[in-house]
Amino acid sequence: MAEEAIGLQVENGEITLEGLMEEGRIGRNAIICHPHPLFGGNMQNNVVEVVRQTFASLGWGTLRFNFRGTGASGGNPEEGQKHALDLITISEFIRTRSAGRIDFAAYSYGAWATMAAVQMGLCPDSLILISPPLDFISFEGLKLPDTPTLIIAGDQDDYCSLQSLKNWLSNSPDSMLASLESLAGVDHFYWGAERELSAKMVTFLETRILKVQIH
Repeated sequence: MAEEAIGLQVENGEITLEGLMEEGRIGRNAIICHPHPLFGGNMQNNVVEVVRQTFASLGWGTLRFNFRGTGASGGNPEEGQKHALDLITISEFIRTRSAGRIDFAAYSYGAWATMAAVQMGLCPDSLILISPPLDFISFEGLKLPDTPTLIIAGDQDDYCSLQSLKNWLSNSPDSMLASLESLAGVDHFYWGAERELSAKMVTFLETRILKVQIH
């Protein structure tokens, strides 16, 4: 099925975020979060695109959207904590549309916003964090949820070093549920490495999510 343009009402309907939603076929939905809007991040980003295509190829419903102040979305792009609150509202919206489980995939700044939302009470059924920018934005106090998690980063990433990832995971009580995958020769932007990224996602989704769901 093709993506459908939708408006997502947040902050009690005062702000509308633009989104693209596609129905799935397996009873699961993925919410996909893009990089920082102040640095050119939006829902057409190359990583967001490949993440959406990977989920859709496996039967997931997908929702990608523009954070506040990005594209045709209303609001101010600098409102970081409100971006996190918006994710909770968007998750509640998806639950009104589908009884299926909700998985999150978040890239760069989107990973920070998702983790901040988890701290505020967001409960994803699974989580994929792609290059969480630990060397650019503070993740202090942000802990992984008790859910299957995949974390992916390139070994040439200046914003998310593998050592910073390992240090962060060592301070998260639920890190045993997380799989950490690195891509050799890949930096923060994944140009030319989209296929490798997709393959890592497929392995995680097929072995940690679909296999369990079937059984």
